[in-house]
Amino acid sequence: MSFYWNKIKGRIKELVPEAIFKVWFSPIEGEVIEDKLFLKVPNEFTKTWIKENYHHIIEQVLKEFELKGIEFLLSESHLPEQLILPYNPISVIGRGFSPKYTFEDFVVGKCNELAFKVCYQIAEEIPKGYLVYLCGNFGLGKTHLTQAVGNGLYSKGFNKVYYFTAQDFLNSMIKYLRSGMLETFKEKIRMECEILLLEEVHFLAGKEYTQNELVFLLDRFLDEGKTVILTSLKLPQEIQKMESSLRSRLSSGLIIKLGSPDFATRKKIIKYKAKKKGYEFPYEIVEFLARNLRGDVRQIESAVLGLIARSSMLKEPISLSLAKEVINELGVKEDSNQVELIVELVCKFFGISKDDFFSSSRKKEFTLSRQIVMYFLRKIFKMPLKDISKLFKKEHSTIIYNINTLEEKLYKDTGLKIKIDYLWREISKELQDKDSEVEYDHINESETSP
Repeated sequence: MSFYWNKIKGRIKELVPEAIFKVWFSPIEGEVIEDKLFLKVPNEFTKTWIKENYHHIIEQVLKEFELKGIEFLLSESHLPEQLILPYNPISVIGRGFSPKYTFEDFVVGKCNELAFKVCYQIAEEIPKGYLVYLCGNFGLGKTHLTQAVGNGLYSKGFNKVYYFTAQDFLNSMIKYLRSGMLETFKEKIRMECEILLLEEVHFLAGKEYTQNELVFLLDRFLDEGKTVILTSLKLPQEIQKMESSLRSRLSSGLIIKLGSPDFATRKKIIKYKAKKKGYEFPYEIVEFLARNLRGDVRQIESAVLGLIARSSMLKEPISLSLAKEVINELGVKEDSNQVELIVELVCKFFGISKDDFFSSSRKKEFTLSRQIVMYFLRKIFKMPLKDISKLFKKEHSTIIYNINTLEEKLYKDTGLKIKIDYLWREISKELQDKDSEVEYDHINESETSP
């Protein structure tokens, strides 16, 4: 009764986006036997993905066709090596795209909003002549957005997209160079590729020959109005052993820096990741996790999955005590220590590293950032001088001198006061401590005058 499956498949096609149908349902063989639907899938990954993400669609269809259940059968018609990438509908140079990286599955916040909008526009409108450089630390969404562009374009039938990591690109160059076919490789990219996605550009540091070849390729692409999206851990000017010609090209594009998720975005991520697994975390759990998980998205996802797994295995409800256990297992200290957060946000505000912050350097921005942290800790959090002295490895008198110096600057420099007001509001959002914010305003009025 495979004809019955075709009717069912037609109904599924009406209920899911076209791209989803093409990837997950179109290739599947099905049959109805004794009021039960049997689906033949290529591997366990596909089986699990369909069950977890489209179970509500399947249940609806089963009900409409008066079927009593569904069984998944693993197909033996595929070679194991063909099952490694579940989504590679078009043979291209470079890597395939993971189906989990879509725009719909990306949580947008203040830290990544611009990057999301630019990448979404490229996938939707296919603009010409874009050079976009996404920069940020591990786990902040660079790969997700890059592959989302590829997935979005493929869903529209646009297949002139090549996706490499920098290491892939280098390996391909070496391979074709050794075989005497380098020009064929380069010409294939130039002729067939309209949008180039190249990740981890920092990996090319010191690879002079490959850098020069990339310069020629970028020039050709931009002259012909093609689009390039590059990602890196570092800004172009921060990459060591980078040819000036390539650094210049990279710097000429739209550089977008992805930051760590802020408190509000972290809450959105936690709720979204939990909902995908069929859970709705209580308010206090979301608040607790968001307050403590200040790392990347992978850390947050790991905590959410760990909490769900622990709850399931122990057959206990999601609770604050379980959340604390997960946090401790991840090596994250609970938020009793607000010093680390304040130092982190002040460093981020001034664009300096923690190493520079705690160094002996007396550069203006380093000195000012230290004074601000001392001021916040002493005046707002009432931290004892001995603890502040221990943190900065300075005498009590030096701490007092720095705090007094900053107070004098605040009284004379309105611009600086505005910056510090803004900085404290950002810290307050992270701490979610309204009382501290009020106290800070009071201090400004009463203690910055001579």
